Amino acid sequence: MSFNTALSGLRAANADLSVTGNNVANAGTVGFKTSRAEFGDVYSSTLLGGTANTPGSGVNLQTIRQLFSEGPTRHTNRELDLAISGEGFFVVKNGGEQLYTRAGAFGLDKEGYVVSGNNSVLQGYPANANGVISGIMGDLRIDVTTQAPRQTTLLSGTYNLDSRQLVLESTGKSFSTEGAAIAVSQNGLKEATTTTSSLGGFTVPINFATSPSSFELSLNGSQPASGNGGPITINLNSSTANSLNDMASLINSAIYGSTTPLNVQAVVNSATNTLELRDLTTGINSVIGVGNASGVFTNPGPSTAGIPAVDNGYLPQALQIKGPTGATVTFNSDKGASAAKTASELNSMAGITASARTDAKVLSTTFDNSSSNLMLNGVRLSATTMEGLANEINALTTSNLPGISASLDTDGNLNLVSNIGTDLKFSFVDTGTGAAAGTVEVVGRVGTGAQLLNDFTNAAVVGGKIDIVMGQGYSVEASNPAVGNIMAPITAATFTDVPINAFDPKNQNTYNEATSAQIYDSLGNPHAMRQYFVKQPYDPADPSTSANHWVMYVQVDGQNVGDPDPTLLPPQNLEPTMASFNVHFNQDGSLNTALTDTILISNWMPLGTDGEPVGALGPLNVLQGGTLPVSEPPASSNFEIKLDGSTQVAGKFDVGNPQQNGYATGRLAGLDVGKDGIIFARFTNGEAQVLGQVALANFNSLDGLKPVGGSMWAQTYESGDPGIGVPGAGTLGDISSGTLEESNVDLSEQLVNLIIAQRNFQANAKTIETTNATTQTIINLR
Repeated sequence: MSFNTALSGLRAANADLSVTGNNVANAGTVGFKTSRAEFGDVYSSTLLGGTANTPGSGVNLQTIRQLFSEGPTRHTNRELDLAISGEGFFVVKNGGEQLYTRAGAFGLDKEGYVVSGNNSVLQGYPANANGVISGIMGDLRIDVTTQAPRQTTLLSGTYNLDSRQLVLESTGKSFSTEGAAIAVSQNGLKEATTTTSSLGGFTVPINFATSPSSFELSLNGSQPASGNGGPITINLNSSTANSLNDMASLINSAIYGSTTPLNVQAVVNSATNTLELRDLTTGINSVIGVGNASGVFTNPGPSTAGIPAVDNGYLPQALQIKGPTGATVTFNSDKGASAAKTASELNSMAGITASARTDAKVLSTTFDNSSSNLMLNGVRLSATTMEGLANEINALTTSNLPGISASLDTDGNLNLVSNIGTDLKFSFVDTGTGAAAGTVEVVGRVGTGAQLLNDFTNAAVVGGKIDIVMGQGYSVEASNPAVGNIMAPITAATFTDVPINAFDPKNQNTYNEATSAQIYDSLGNPHAMRQYFVKQPYDPADPSTSANHWVMYVQVDGQNVGDPDPTLLPPQNLEPTMASFNVHFNQDGSLNTALTDTILISNWMPLGTDGEPVGALGPLNVLQGGTLPVSEPPASSNFEIKLDGSTQVAGKFDVGNPQQNGYATGRLAGLDVGKDGIIFARFTNGEAQVLGQVALANFNSLDGLKPVGGSMWAQTYESGDPGIGVPGAGTLGDISSGTLEESNVDLSEQLVNLIIAQRNFQANAKTIETTNATTQTIINLR
């Protein structure tokens, strides 16, 4: 009997050694749970029961129990190394069998499934393409292929517009010069003539000492006024004139030596070989008087008045302009001043902005420049055809003919425009080769006053129009003369209210705030969308205005994206307009959703850097059926902007939580696993997508689980059914990414256990030895 008892002890000690050795062997195995052997004593019994004096029959192995205490964690910084903090097991599938493990060393196989080291597939709740997690457990898979681009269909953000911002836009008044001479072709002399009076022809030399001569000289009507007056006496009585030039010099010395010199000069007319007196100011209708002549000056001629050169026909103009303070300033323009010159002088005045433009037309029916001697603003043009003339003028628009451009109309006529308002002057130049003058017929913008030129003497001039904008508080009180050929009579109807400092995306002084965002077309190309916010004026007396009102303007890649205006003339009725939307706020600064426009961008054509369409989905404007909500998947480039939660309070401009749902093509760049087990995929395009959620399981009786190797366990009848859920729910623990749960084996304890098991084995062996000696003694009795 004692042999059997000792033998059971040897078996128990050996089992204890095996369990302890297994623990020591798996001390470095991830997710391994230490085991212990549990023994029970054995007593004999009979059918009628035993007595208190019945000896034991040894020991037997009751169970090998695994201890599921949580092991220490080790950081690995590898995204798919997972550890459970708390209770629960990872659920895996191996060959169709559902198993459970605490070993979280996972990776990806070639098909993207999340697998353990023995190719068991991690189970969880997969997500759809929109990142919505399903409630059905299945294999977790990560798509490692290229992520397809997504077109932007929605942008959102919570904006704060500073309530302290000032209204930038004000209301001014505009008017234009609409006088009778505007853009009318004027005809007259190409070069101005001067007032002359002949002193006649002379036989030289003349000795004035022996032939003293004199006359009285006067001048009236010339400019400057200081050169008018007389008479002054011209005495020649001492010198000798050997030529007409000598006589002219003697006379001029007498004129300039006078105490009241006149604006007159003696010159030799080489064509008639005579001596003349000329007004030094050309083009003036003045009178040169010659009287009381004696000596050689016995036959003076009459005074012939000078003739001015042709100009635009504009009279001097005076405008009385009153400013916001009530002070009045008078502006004066010169006679015949070009629209460009007058506009430049107006621009130098406070509160005034002026621009000028001149239009003229050359008729093709009478055009002849076969001698290539047509002059435009002093520049000789050699083209002999209307088309050639247009090309020649356009080639000089940045040099000799600044700001002047030309184009042909459907009738073959040449339309000329000076964008700076210079006069357009036409004439022919005598080249001295005997070539005849050509023919040109010039018509003004209004189509009246056609002037036909076919000589070298005359010229035709067309003047320009001036558009004037006065700032808020400025007005024209009077003009003098009321009709000055450049000005028409000024009435209340002359002026039109215009916005000053109106919104211009290229001028940051015209908008209060701006922000930009990147959006994507259907091909994944990025585009820059820019939003501009302009505070609107509010006048309590004007019911058309309201407080806390802003306008948001939108452009994409610097291009307008507003729907076309069908009321405009072709082709403007098909072109994009500036997209603008009203944004209103309540008195507490919150967004007034009732008055704020819904914001749909429905006329965006995705363009490349070359300005050409890239081939992505195009717009579907409202007239064509574009509406909200934008369809998914999108059928156009339309997208919506939401301002929900925006405010207008006293604070800096801010864009909170800006989001847009588009992205470019991307490849998998990394994974993140949250403590709730949700797997995020990070892509090279900056996007993150939910791929699924890890499932965890727990059991009522962990002792009932069956170890199957590989740090995995199988469900048994004793363990009960698993309770499967998401991390953090109920008794299930959280997930820690980048860490692994190591074995919970305590090597120090196990080494002590080895010593104890060895001692027990030796003791049981000693029992056998002692029993054997006792038995031998009995056998040796005789």
